Amino acid sequence: MGVLVDYFTADSEQLARQALLGGPEAMNLPYVDCKGWIDELDTLVAEISGHDLSEFGDSEVVVDDGEAAGVERIAPETVAALADVDDARLREYADDELLEEYEVERIAALRDLARDARRLNQGMYRWSCV
Repeated sequence: MGVLVDYFTADSEQLARQALLGGPEAMNLPYVDCKGWIDELDTLVAEISGHDLSEFGDSEVVVDDGEAAGVERIAPETVAALADVDDARLREYADDELLEEYEVERIAALRDLARDARRLNQGMYRWSCV
């Protein structure tokens, strides 16, 4: 059994909490499906942005059911570093890491989600379910 992971934005933690049971898709929230692809966003952001992991704050648990599902708020520093990644740097990273085009598209979608969160003054969250 794998871990299901989506990253999403919400304008309040109350709304983010409501995504616990069915995920952000069930709530019609903007999200990027990362099931089977990426679990820890901060490591990816550090690699792409050139920041050290120590520069990022910790994600904060918003809610979990104590068993299989949970929602965490991504640290604002991580969101900001991701939002600042430009297309040239993303392409350079993709070439260095020999990424497939679908992986580049997914990273770009995560970056765009972070940009939207910052522009709209929203939080970015990670929903996971086992």
